[in-house]
Amino acid sequence: MYAIETINLTKIFRPARNIFSLRSPQLKTVTAIYQLNLKVRKGEVFAILGPNGAGKTTLIKIMCSLITPTSGTALINGYDVVKNEDKIKSLVGLVIGEERSFYWRLTGRENLEFFGVLHNLSLHEVRRRSEAIMGLLEIEDPDKRFYEYSTGNKQKLALARCLLSNSDVIFMDEPTKSLDPGVASKFRKFIKETLVEKENKTAIFSTHSIQEAEELGDRIAIMDKGSIKACGSINDLKADGGSLFDIYSRFTSTREG
Repeated sequence: MYAIETINLTKIFRPARNIFSLRSPQLKTVTAIYQLNLKVRKGEVFAILGPNGAGKTTLIKIMCSLITPTSGTALINGYDVVKNEDKIKSLVGLVIGEERSFYWRLTGRENLEFFGVLHNLSLHEVRRRSEAIMGLLEIEDPDKRFYEYSTGNKQKLALARCLLSNSDVIFMDEPTKSLDPGVASKFRKFIKETLVEKENKTAIFSTHSIQEAEELGDRIAIMDKGSIKACGSINDLKADGGSLFDIYSRFTSTREG
């Protein structure tokens, strides 16, 4: 059994039918993911590499039961993300750029303690892990109220909250985009050496950074226009010759921004 498996997974966004759509006939149906097939083994770091608009975030949201696929099947540890939504939410941890679920009047430390206890960790364990993670991510002023944090520190707290959970499968949507290079390097090391190798968790992250995918991913899926164009280890992908950048450029439209 795979940690993650998708079978002909498709997600189509259709414009809502209302008075505004009648006035805007140019609104079109968007196919974000089309017949996507993917298998991720337990205990590996899996990179989803692709340009903006490739469908990476949509895929992650489906796998975390945040949005429903149009067709196809998505499984986490054998559980269907549509039929077993409550179970899925107990299995996965998520870091996503549009994080809004923190309590803004609580401090960073209080938020971590609150969410840690929600994940059935003892307060002692929460405090032990949160101190280590806050040190790793260099979170400044953990006793400051959340609304007072910079964008970068809010992103760090979102990462800390996910790492604090005892989830089997961890999804991260461009997790290092607001981190300085030194902290990002420590974070990648923590993911690989602690969460995956020591705690045997499965980590899946999206990125448009070729360097990050190559540094952290055990395997890499190159994604563009809603489908997987190539998938394998670095050596597998380079088997035909060329760098990962060459392979990425061959399979994608290399949109950035």
